[in-house]
Amino acid sequence: MLTSITLENFKSFRKAAIPLGPFTLLVGTNASGKSNLRDAFRFLHGVGRGYSLAEILGEKYGEGGELQWKGLRGGTKEVVFGGGAEFSIGAELNEIENQYHIKYRISVATGLSNAAPRVIREALYGSTDMDFDSHPAENAPTQRDNDRLLVRLARGGEESTLSNSPAISSPAIAQVRDPRYVRRQAKRTLHTLRSMRFLDLSPDAARLPSLPGRQVLGDRGENLSSVLQAISQDPKRRDTLLEWIRALTPLDVMDLEFPQDFAGRVLVHLVEQGGRRISAYSASDGTLRFLAILAALLDTDSAHFYFFEEIENGIHPTRLHLLVQLIEQQCRTRDVQVIATTHSPQLLGFLSPESRESALLIYRLRGADESSVRKVVDLPDLNRVLETQDLARLHASGWLEDMVELMADDAGEAAQ
Repeated sequence: MLTSITLENFKSFRKAAIPLGPFTLLVGTNASGKSNLRDAFRFLHGVGRGYSLAEILGEKYGEGGELQWKGLRGGTKEVVFGGGAEFSIGAELNEIENQYHIKYRISVATGLSNAAPRVIREALYGSTDMDFDSHPAENAPTQRDNDRLLVRLARGGEESTLSNSPAISSPAIAQVRDPRYVRRQAKRTLHTLRSMRFLDLSPDAARLPSLPGRQVLGDRGENLSSVLQAISQDPKRRDTLLEWIRALTPLDVMDLEFPQDFAGRVLVHLVEQGGRRISAYSASDGTLRFLAILAALLDTDSAHFYFFEEIENGIHPTRLHLLVQLIEQQCRTRDVQVIATTHSPQLLGFLSPESRESALLIYRLRGADESSVRKVVDLPDLNRVLETQDLARLHASGWLEDMVELMADDAGEAAQ
């Protein structure tokens, strides 16, 4: 999974090192920088999908003219902090079973007028050794022009890659002669970055019927019925799905049915004890959002990384603790990592001690133009305060933001 990302001059982040856990909850006020952090993950996802920089920051269209990728908000004009000329993003990946650790970093220049964005630095390191680096500390290659980036390889020699795309996904790296090192590490990294999903679930999209065999949940919840149908083919997963539906909703659901329309599309129906049927058309928004989250996390073809925006939307406060339990269980028992933003104080209060260790406060100090990040558990006196106060109540009262303001004031006085 991703264990951390680092940002320099990216969006509202001047410089930030952001630790990540299996389930990382992001809290903070509006305009604090949570969505900008999502854009950083999306940039890495675009790298994993093999897109050029112009496509990652702008848009990607298929051969038939269909939109395959929406670029980052603001494009090249707003991707660099303070209107600067370049930004950097780094990621650390760890796979415990195979005991490998990878560090990847890329720097991009966008400041030249009427010029395409280009890679100016890029590096990939394994647990101990360099795989490739355009600017290693020793024997760095001479960068001769803006259109190409030279990288030094682990076993010697150089490779030239086009600077309009990340080197890690270039054919030059994919075809290096020593597959035991560079190719394998690059493949692992690209696989991890490619296996990301950014779900912004819409009940209206989840209500649409879908053809059997469409087993990938859309980012807005499209194909929900056919994904649930595929999950239900396995009796064990079907039972797990029904158990969670009964736990997460007040419905006494005993079965799922998938009747077809004249076009062959299916629409999920929840069958309650006594035979009452509730179709996706008439199910509540909260129920559909729960179903979509279940479909994403229980699907055997699920991604390894999910980013949910305001995951509590449409869900009753009395069910939030079950939502947290579902996510923590899937992160614990499956190869899944979840990052979620929230404005719900209750959600933060329901975290287990392990997940609380990964919760992050995203904030901007008064008068500051940059976003900052701090682990919630690292706030001074938190453990002492929690002896008499509830974390959800502290979040609701603004205590978290007040504490970082106080810390900044104390640091300023100490500096004087």
